[in-house]
Amino acid sequence: MKLVFLIFNSPLEPEVRDLLKKTEVVHHTRWEKVKGVGETGPHFDDEVWPSVNIALMFSLEDEKKEALAEGVRSIRHEFPQQGIRMLILPLDEIV
Repeated sequence: MKLVFLIFNSPLEPEVRDLLKKTEVVHHTRWEKVKGVGETGPHFDDEVWPSVNIALMFSLEDEKKEALAEGVRSIRHEFPQQGIRMLILPLDEIV
């Protein structure tokens, strides 16, 4: 089992939603208006840097990891001007 953090620029939301549906990720925790600086620049939700990110956290079965990672790579390739990152951590237990 894995713990996944998926952080992406908000304009990518439709593509990410489609990817989650395709990989059967139903349950997640969502943070909106996430601010930060990444490879595509600052995202501060202000007049100078108006864009923001969305962050999702969810558990994922090991066998779905590669399909999800490939989907993220595909989105990144299709929209190189937008940022998307997936962090994958071991998940020992859900109580």
